[in-house]
Amino acid sequence: MNSSAEAILADADERLRRRERDVSEFVREEPLTALAIAGAAGFILGGGLDSRIGLALLTIVGRIALRGVATGFIVGLVTGDGGSQNPERAKA
Repeated sequence: MNSSAEAILADADERLRRRERDVSEFVREEPLTALAIAGAAGFILGGGLDSRIGLALLTIVGRIALRGVATGFIVGLVTGDGGSQNPERAKA
């Protein structure tokens, strides 16, 4: 293998390690959010959207989540912290 291919593989390997670390840090710092994301993904992939009740439930939860994101964004704009609710994550 030539040196450029080895450099590309090394870079890809480093990115993968960094991404795994970022995900594990997110799960440690935000366990309820990670659980909600995993539950929503399982619900959707498990066929929860096939029923009217499932679609209604997803719509309600989506509205609540969107309201929370919008509120956090607006508060971040007003207070000037860049929309970050976690000060440790803002430093990184």
